[in-house]
Amino acid sequence: RLLTARTGLPATAAALRDLDDDEILALQDRLAEDGPDREGLPPMLALAPFADGELIPVPPAEALTAGDAGADVPLMLGFTAEEFSMVPRPEGLPLPVLLGALGLAPDRAAEFAAAYPAAPEGTLFGQALTDVMFRAPNLAVADARAARERPTWLYEFAWRSPLLGLSTHCLDLPFAFDLLDAEGVPEAAGDTPPQALADAVHRAWVAFVKDQDPGADWPRYAPGTRATKVWDAESRVEEDPVAHVRELWLN
Repeated sequence: RLLTARTGLPATAAALRDLDDDEILALQDRLAEDGPDREGLPPMLALAPFADGELIPVPPAEALTAGDAGADVPLMLGFTAEEFSMVPRPEGLPLPVLLGALGLAPDRAAEFAAAYPAAPEGTLFGQALTDVMFRAPNLAVADARAARERPTWLYEFAWRSPLLGLSTHCLDLPFAFDLLDAEGVPEAAGDTPPQALADAVHRAWVAFVKDQDPGADWPRYAPGTRATKVWDAESRVEEDPVAHVRELWLN
C-alpha cells in the first residue's frame, strides 16, 4: 500500500518483475523516506518480506521461536563482535542521550561503557547499534528456542580485521564460504586473513547444511550453558560470552 501510494506503481510481481536494480533501489529509497504514512513500519529493509497472514503466516522471529511449524528445524545464527562499530557517533549528542534513543535508560550509560573497556575511541555508539540491531535480537531468538529445546547453535565471529581493528558487519562471510581470495576481501580482511580459520568456519557451515549439525566441537545452545562458538585466531566454545548484552538490552 505504501509503495503504491508513494510511487503510483502497483505493488504486484507483474509491475516489479521487469525493473532493473537501479529502479528497485530507487523505489526502496522512496519507501525509506520519513513521513506519517510510515508509522509502524521498520526503518530499514523497506522491501523486506512482511507477514501478511497468507504467503508469510507470521513474522520470522515468531516462526523461529513460538510457532509449531518447523519446530524441529535446526537453526544456526550469530553475529560479528563489532557489526556496526565503525559507525561514527553523531556530533553534539552525549552518549547517554544516544543510548536512550536506542532504548537504554540514560542512567545505565556508565554500565554500558563499562561492558566495553577495550572499545577503541569513538566506537561506543556503533557498539550500541551492534547490540541493538544484531546481538540482542539473536540472543532473544536463541534463548527462546533453547527454552523450547529447539536445535540451535549460536556463534560470535570475533576475529578482527588488521585494517580496522574490528570484527565488522559481514566479515564472517568470506570465511564461512572459504572465499578469502575473492574480490574485495583484502580491502576488508587484509592481505593475509587466516586460512585455518576459514577452513574451520567453512567446515562447520557445510556440516550444518549437510547433517543439520555443525559438528561435535560445537555444542547446542541450551538454557543451562548457553554454549557459544567464538570464531577467532584460536576458536573456542564459551558459556554465555555476551551475557552483558542480554542484561543491558533484554532484561
